[in-house]
Amino acid sequence: MKKTKTILVLFLAVCLAAFAAGCAKNEDVEEVEPEDQANLKIYTTFYPIYDFTEKIVGDNANVENLIPTGVEPHDYELSPKQMAKIYDGDIFIYLGESMEPWAAKIAEDLSKNGVKVLEVGTDLIENNDPHIWLDPVLAKEMAQKIFEVIAAEDPEHEEIYKENLEALLKKFDELDKELLEVTSKSSKKDVVTSHGFLDYMAKRYGFNQISIAGLSPQDEPSPKKIAEIADICKSKNIKYILVEKGSSSKLPETVANEIGAQILTINPLETLWPDEIKAGEDYFSIMEKNLEILRQALEYEGQ
Repeated sequence: MKKTKTILVLFLAVCLAAFAAGCAKNEDVEEVEPEDQANLKIYTTFYPIYDFTEKIVGDNANVENLIPTGVEPHDYELSPKQMAKIYDGDIFIYLGESMEPWAAKIAEDLSKNGVKVLEVGTDLIENNDPHIWLDPVLAKEMAQKIFEVIAAEDPEHEEIYKENLEALLKKFDELDKELLEVTSKSSKKDVVTSHGFLDYMAKRYGFNQISIAGLSPQDEPSPKKIAEIADICKSKNIKYILVEKGSSSKLPETVANEIGAQILTINPLETLWPDEIKAGEDYFSIMEKNLEILRQALEYEGQ
């Protein structure tokens, strides 16, 4: 009798364990929404690409930006967890080697492993200067490339993506008109910047960028170079120096003190900062603020 009862208890215990395991398995499955599994997984490297991609896909794909808020894209290194995510994704979008050298190194291997890779700066970047997104005409071309690769991977939602793209392109056109207005009706044609991030915009809209450092904010000009820049600023009666948000360089302040100029802060949009995210800013709202800075620096004379 005891033996029968023992066997019965053991049988019930096994059944309960199997039932519990089955429940746990079902709970695990339910953590991932069916639509999340169906949607494209897109990984982008830094803010402008992320923002353009999100505006194109809307709610029809999952977009994740890899570089955290306030972090310089050039020297960023992916964590092993982020690397695994990219290999599990559908699309990886980066600008180019001059902006994210680490991304260029993994691009070929990602392609071999079935991830669609878009180097969006191809045929747009010149002279190793990555800052193409600050020129709205080139930003339009970036958005078009992003649309094409996404639509090819997800033709089911192509019409939605196209509609979103057209709305985005109109915003670039409006920004282009505003920049033309400001630069064509300004008394100044020279802008002094902490480093060389405005070249594409300057060439497009006909003003001259005088940069204290080179393309990278980490560049250190010689004392002779700084003295030459100060002399140029004095001769051109420069009243403002544009410094990128988050910069720790003291060089702009040195030049500003030397020539009696005022420091103005501008965001070259390599990242959004916590206060900007909290305020719900995006590429276009920040570019409008940058435009106000340009109005001041170029001494806009329009209405």
